[in-house]
Amino acid sequence: MKRLLSFTLLSPLLILAQAEVYFSPVFDVSEVSEGITSISRSDLQAHLTFLASDAAEGRGTGQHGLQVAAEYIASYFLRLGLTPLDRDRSFFQRYELLKTKLTENNTLSLLYEESESQVRENFQFREDYFISPWGLTGSMELQAPVVFAGYGIDSPEYKYNDYAQIDVQHKIVLIIDGEPEFSDQDRFKGEKDTHFADVREKVALAKKQGASALLVVSNPKSSALFSKKFKRWERWLKQESMSLPTSDRPLPLLMISTRTADRILFGTGKTLEELQIELESEGKTNAQILASRYVRIAVDIEKKAITAQNVAGYFPGSDPEVGHETVVISAHYDHMGKNEEGTIWPGADDNGTGTSILLEIAEAVALNPNLPKRGFLFLAVSGEEKGLLGSKYYTSRPLLPLANTITDLNIDMVGRNAPDSIYIIGSNMISEDLHEINKYASTKVQDLSLNYRYNTLDDPNRFYYRSDHYNFAQRGIPIIFYFAGTHEDYHKPTDTVDKINFNKMEKVAQLVFLTGWGVAQNEMRPRKNAGQYPQLPDKIKL
Repeated sequence: MKRLLSFTLLSPLLILAQAEVYFSPVFDVSEVSEGITSISRSDLQAHLTFLASDAAEGRGTGQHGLQVAAEYIASYFLRLGLTPLDRDRSFFQRYELLKTKLTENNTLSLLYEESESQVRENFQFREDYFISPWGLTGSMELQAPVVFAGYGIDSPEYKYNDYAQIDVQHKIVLIIDGEPEFSDQDRFKGEKDTHFADVREKVALAKKQGASALLVVSNPKSSALFSKKFKRWERWLKQESMSLPTSDRPLPLLMISTRTADRILFGTGKTLEELQIELESEGKTNAQILASRYVRIAVDIEKKAITAQNVAGYFPGSDPEVGHETVVISAHYDHMGKNEEGTIWPGADDNGTGTSILLEIAEAVALNPNLPKRGFLFLAVSGEEKGLLGSKYYTSRPLLPLANTITDLNIDMVGRNAPDSIYIIGSNMISEDLHEINKYASTKVQDLSLNYRYNTLDDPNRFYYRSDHYNFAQRGIPIIFYFAGTHEDYHKPTDTVDKINFNKMEKVAQLVFLTGWGVAQNEMRPRKNAGQYPQLPDKIKL
């Protein structure tokens, strides 16, 4: 151990560095007693009853109902005396989206030589393949060689990489859905899929490797027929997709049947099932280039530009030293909207609950006689259901500098399931300090336990990646995602107000408010972690 220096020799920087070691999550709760009292079940119910009413028409991004909800939120911010930050002194942060829809004019063909002549096999849209509209921004045509890349996984921790020995630059990659089952090894045991099986992760990896398109074939071990799988996805495939305008090249994603895959793989001398058995029995990838096999893809997209908006209200900090720093309270206020037949998806829990709590916390901060040291930004974002688009736009064009944004507390679906428990996700992934402040705040909320079941990057549900906090986390900003879990009414017209537990909502609102206040009043901003994330128990009660 090094000998301590004399106090008289300590420089101001060293004193500051030592002071930072003595972080404390404790804060004076009595400072916000009036703010806490202002949070009420009746107010939460009133907000939610309007947001999930027929007047808001399901709050679909790009639909009239979203504007109705935005006006409601903005008028409440105005009533509270919050500050608008947009250049035109509006609470709206407007942004452009590209709305796209697949037509029926799509083709998938296999090209190869046979008996010195060129052969072209055409596959049937909907019967042999379907195309994901996710991320596509316009029509396209491409033709390229094909590579079989096993399961399309790169997992350093399992010492498994389907891309290790092959170059997929400017090629079309064919992979198996899911992940391998190595029953005799301590990896991919098949009992439960890891996050590596997630198709979104596979798309991102293929794109990073330079692929031109990705063909995902149904797992031969699956009992579900391709036709049934298509039926499950048909409603989603018919919906309009949305994206932010970008110069980034999208990666076409096609889901194909095993019959289609066998035709493409014919030149290997093996069927898809035989390649799968070979891979899993040998415990390593058998990725390979398919010699003289080419695939042609043509995707036809209808598109048009629309305008959406986030709603942002600011309460400035009062401290001359740290008042420029900001705590963000976020919730998405959009949902699935209204379809052509007139069916409305009310979205009471998803995410009328989070939006209602955001409004109540804004009121708690505004009405509390003691001013926060740091500022609060109340950010209701749109486009979450279309791919976290509103929060992605905000973090790329922030109304307040991200360098001074010290925390995002995100609330999404918190009104159902266990009445005395809330899932906490991401609280310690970037800052253990934030995690400790949230734990301390929870001790001041009666009958609400913190459940860390999904607080892991390996959660196969990928909840950490599925709400608006993730766009802040990608920028290195400490976050907490407050979440109560999915249920039988998730993304259905039956997600209605009568099923919401307003007592639970009140407790969650108190927890988020107290956590935000604790961050705003702390002597230091939450420090970022230096090492591994700590292992957390499944559930604790304080």
